[in-house]
Amino acid sequence: MTSEAEHKGFVIVGGGIAGLSAAIALKLAGFAVTVFEREPTSSEIGAGIQIGPNAAKILAAWGVAVPHTFEPEGIELRNAHTGARLNVLPLHDEALRRYGAPYLTASRADLHGSLLRRVEELGVSIRFDRAVTAIHKYEDRVSVLAAGDEVEGAALIGADGLHSAVRSWIPFAPRPAATQTVIWRALLPPGAVSAPFRNTIAVWMGNGAHLVHYPIAGGSAINAVLAIDNDWYTSGAAPHSGIDGPSHFLTDRLRGWTDAPLSTIASSEDWQSWPIYRMPRFKGGRRRIQLIGDAWHAMPPFLAAGGALAIEDAAELASVLANGGGNVILDLDAFRKQRSRRVWRIQTSAAQMGRIYHLANPFAKLRDEVIRRTPGNLLLSRNDWIYGYNAI
Repeated sequence: MTSEAEHKGFVIVGGGIAGLSAAIALKLAGFAVTVFEREPTSSEIGAGIQIGPNAAKILAAWGVAVPHTFEPEGIELRNAHTGARLNVLPLHDEALRRYGAPYLTASRADLHGSLLRRVEELGVSIRFDRAVTAIHKYEDRVSVLAAGDEVEGAALIGADGLHSAVRSWIPFAPRPAATQTVIWRALLPPGAVSAPFRNTIAVWMGNGAHLVHYPIAGGSAINAVLAIDNDWYTSGAAPHSGIDGPSHFLTDRLRGWTDAPLSTIASSEDWQSWPIYRMPRFKGGRRRIQLIGDAWHAMPPFLAAGGALAIEDAAELASVLANGGGNVILDLDAFRKQRSRRVWRIQTSAAQMGRIYHLANPFAKLRDEVIRRTPGNLLLSRNDWIYGYNAI
């Protein structure tokens, strides 16, 4: 631990998954931590999350026990137009054997609540209803002003998401870029999918769109995520109107898909939509300010890796600072260099996966044939570099 960090501690802006993870990791490493959250109470947007083994092993090491998780049997790949099952990537026992930790699905609220409880157990100061209004940078410290509350620290960790306020204090930091893709999400009852899909992650691949659904909350609910290209990617209003509701718009947009995914989509009118952005590549910080999570490297969710990466960021940040050379500025620079290659490689891979999912014929037929001919274990092994990573 560095003497300046021990004296002043760290200020974290953002009380979501990234911010709470950073608070836990830094506190366990022996640092003082203060968290500012702009919302008046603790909350987490989004229905479900996939927790890869790379993140599950970190949570276990931190003593974070997430309730009502689910261990899916595998990832089932299907053609959305024909309904054909192309292959299954084995998870469950195979993930535990291969990576030393389970592959989990969970409610985002359950994960967030577990992180918050651990933060409180560790005695971390978390201050709600504190939107950042000013950041002052000095040679030996930073000062953060939030709703009249001022805290100094050896460094500032910006974990405040895609539209980060902290990022605006980093010179020449880029703005999020639209991907021209919209994500629709819904939380469905188990009966919205047929019985064989209630213990697996199903991926339905179609021309310009794909649907993913998987069990969460111990199997008592289904999280469904639908990605569609070139629809409502910059405006603030959903692309449907009138009394028909979103399911009519979505099933009409996906005309030509087989009945199973269409009936799942039609089972609810509670679909909520978000335009998807990515962060252009940059260092993610300068001197005593460092971003983590979506504030630094937001990406399309096509590898289901964003939440796990935020947890990894926190673990690796604390490790570098705790084992660094005694200078916070140099240690943060070392963290950026160490972490950058991985986060941008995953962002690139996520975008590539989206293009593969959304192929049209004749390329879709070639994709399907390659998936059919490749053993499921080999398909899974292509993600060993993601799931087998140890950030601790």
